[in-house]
Formats: sequence, C-alpha cells, structure tokens
Amino acid sequence: MKKIFLKTALCLLIVGIPKVSYAGTSKIASIGSIERDAIIVRISTGDVEKKLAKTNQWLPVAIGSDLSDDDTIRTGKNSTILLELPENVGYVRLMPETELKVNKIKVDRSFEGGQIAELSIVKGKVITKVRKFNRKSSKLQIHTKGATAAVRGTSFLTSFNDNNETKVLVGDGKVSVKAQGKEVIVQQRESTNVLMGNMPVNPYVVTKTLEFNLASIKADNGDLKVSGKTDPDAEISLNTTSIFANNDGSFSGNMTLKEGSNQVAIKASTIDGRAKVSNLRVIKFTD
Repeated sequence: MKKIFLKTALCLLIVGIPKVSYAGTSKIASIGSIERDAIIVRISTGDVEKKLAKTNQWLPVAIGSDLSDDDTIRTGKNSTILLELPENVGYVRLMPETELKVNKIKVDRSFEGGQIAELSIVKGKVITKVRKFNRKSSKLQIHTKGATAAVRGTSFLTSFNDNNETKVLVGDGKVSVKAQGKEVIVQQRESTNVLMGNMPVNPYVVTKTLEFNLASIKADNGDLKVSGKTDPDAEISLNTTSIFANNDGSFSGNMTLKEGSNQVAIKASTIDGRAKVSNLRVIKFTD
C-alpha cells in the first residue's frame, strides 16, 4: 500500500492513493416554508453575487435573501450557491462559474393553483432537483439561448457553454427538451445536446469513463487539501465535504482532520450515476 509523507507544522501519513457539507467558507440559512413569490438563497460558498432587476450593479449575496423576476445571480471559480424554490418544492444549485437569470416566479396558493418557475442560464451549469408537481398548472422550465428544458419532477443538470451548446443530463425522472420545433424526452441516465440554432440530438446514455485525477494532496494548518481534474459536471466528495468542478474540470478543496487516524474517501460523481473513488488513510500527529 502506497505511503506518502507530507511535511508541514503538522505531520500527515497518507496510505493509499457522501451527507453533504460545503468546502471553504459557507453560509447556511435554515430551510423554512416560503410564503412569497421568490426563490430564497439558502447556502453560499465562495464568490457569489446578484444583480437586481433593472440595475447594472452586482452586489454580495445575503443568505435568506430573495430572488424575484428579472434578478440575476452568478458564482465565481470554486464557488457555488443553493437556491430554494417556492413552497419547498425543490432546489437549484449553481455550480462554479455560472450565471442564472430568474425570468418568472409565480405561486397560486388557491386549491386549484400551482407554481411557475422559469429560469435562464446565461452561462455555466445548474443542477435542479424537484419533487413531482401535484397540480397540472405547475411547471419548471430552464432556458438557454438554444433550448428549453421542462420538468414536473426530477433531478437533472443543464449547462450552456462558450460554444453555444446546451447539454441536459438526467439523474432520475424525465425531462422534455425543445429546440427549433423538435422535442425529445430525456429519460433517467440519458443526455442530449443542442447546438444553438439546431435541433436536439436524440437522447443517449453517456458511456465515457469519468475522468478523475488527483494532482495534489497536502497538509495545510491541520486540513487535508486536494486538487485535481475531473468531468466538468462532477461533484467531488471528501467524506462529508462536497466541492464542485469548475467549467474546465479543475477542482480544489479541503477538509478538517482530527488528531490520529482519518479514513478519507475522495469521490467524483455525476448526476447520471457515473463515479470514481480513491480511499486514503491519513494519520495526523503534531511534531
């Protein structure tokens, strides 16, 4: 079994080459019932800003604040934010280097009413998880410049990159993707791609092996710091600490170690079920 010694003010012995919390400086708001037509900021990590409707100024995001019609939010590198949809129906996570605009949020709380959420990805990647809507009038749509993804209850990733390509990757349930008059239904663990101005390709299962390379493992003031490269759509878990890949697939994060032996599982996974894991045993002791 491979052993790596890392020398700092603390000595670490690494042997071998997910509950979710958040790496870096995170701010968390309690989850409660939303009684207004707005998306609520629940968790923020790193550099996150918002721009209010009819303004041009980017402002720091406050936990518990609203996002309403025509507001925009963005994340920086190695940053992420969790947004709660009205009525606790689900959430939207912006991955690093993403910009999202709220087109419309409307909740009808009458017996026959429902809710409408329409969001637009300006750039980057968004993971959406919603429970099945009980009312026919309810809908959730994620727009890009080239396509629209519509759901009534599922988990899926939507991205829009610098090549003007939209990608939809489904974890469970199914997603309707429309562009240029063509609709495709993307089922569990399937994907589709849409180049702007073109129709969606027929859904397919991603067979490409998940890339996962650890470039650096080191000690820093009692923390284990790791960096590397993986699929840009991946989440990386360091035991109970989660980080997310940047648009180029790079990632970096850290977790706090206890004195003595630490079992660490470093796992990369995508919403469609692909995963790779590296298990370490890290021994922390003070000189």
